[in-house]
Amino acid sequence: MQSIDTVVESLDKIITTSLERSNTLGYFPALYRRVTLEVKTAIEESRFDNAERMEKLVIIFAGRYIDAYKNYINTKTCCRSWYIAFNNAQNPSLTVLQHLLLGMNAHISLDLGIAAAEAAKNDPLSIKSDFILINKILGDKINDTQSRLTRIFTPLGLIDRLLGSIDEKLSLFSISYARDKAWAQVLELSLADESRKQQIIDERDQAVSDFAIHLIHPPKWYLHLLLSFVRLLEKGTIPSRIKILAQ
Repeated sequence: MQSIDTVVESLDKIITTSLERSNTLGYFPALYRRVTLEVKTAIEESRFDNAERMEKLVIIFAGRYIDAYKNYINTKTCCRSWYIAFNNAQNPSLTVLQHLLLGMNAHISLDLGIAAAEAAKNDPLSIKSDFILINKILGDKINDTQSRLTRIFTPLGLIDRLLGSIDEKLSLFSISYARDKAWAQVLELSLADESRKQQIIDERDQAVSDFAIHLIHPPKWYLHLLLSFVRLLEKGTIPSRIKILAQ
């Protein structure tokens, strides 16, 4: 991929294919497309310290997801974190929220640190302020997605008001924790020699994929009960839900 526009084109193709096949693999790229366009706007508005480097980061970051998707579809090897997310696309017990969290888990907890370290090369501290800003954009869009999910599961708004932020209070996935771990990974990868980098990535992939299992099978009984309730009352078809997340 040569530009953010080609990233968006690739995401559009995945979304279109998912709509045609009524495949839940379209949920995550529908969310991710909106995030990518928001970051592109921020770059064009010169909100980042280094626009050229941020465009490079976006391309590397998105490329990891898109390459993993293509490899999975073509029955080639992809990292364990993405394999678990993709391989549960047809799991009938999962809610839309769980599908999104599986994607965010792999992309933020694994891919973001790798992409930022590559974009910053051997000067990770120079990217810190831009890293914080791109994560704020990610967080804002995730919060916006919660409001979209209320169109699929209407009681979600009430649950959110009663329990607080769904992604934090239910302990399914902590966005702030994932961001902190990603930044720690940036520093670790930037300081490591080439022989150690792949080992760091493999170890992180194992930890992220282990957490993905908890997203699929929450350790608390009340989370199982709540998610079963959500799944039963989710409205619409898979294509209609993809469109809600994408609009």
